[in-house]
Amino acid sequence: MGNTILAERGRKPTGKNWVDNFIKRTPDLKTQWSRSCNRQRALTEDPRIISPWLTLVQSFKERYGIQDEDIYNFDETGFMMGVISSQLLVTGSERRGK
Repeated sequence: MGNTILAERGRKPTGKNWVDNFIKRTPDLKTQWSRSCNRQRALTEDPRIISPWLTLVQSFKERYGIQDEDIYNFDETGFMMGVISSQLLVTGSERRGK
């Protein structure tokens, strides 16, 4: 995204360490390793349980005009749907439960 903004402004692309440096100088961001989905968790994905939740999410999207591109695909544990291996994520630095 940074390179897209720079290109629109006629500037050179970022260097290879740009993301790391950006995260270090932005206290509201941190990195966290995601966890891969284990078999036990995958087996609990029952459509009868998930369907009411997805209906609720859809109603909030419609009520507040939230676009699909404004929704990020990971939950509070850092799990990303459809991703089997661990990945390094950039998240907000606030802690849950405060």
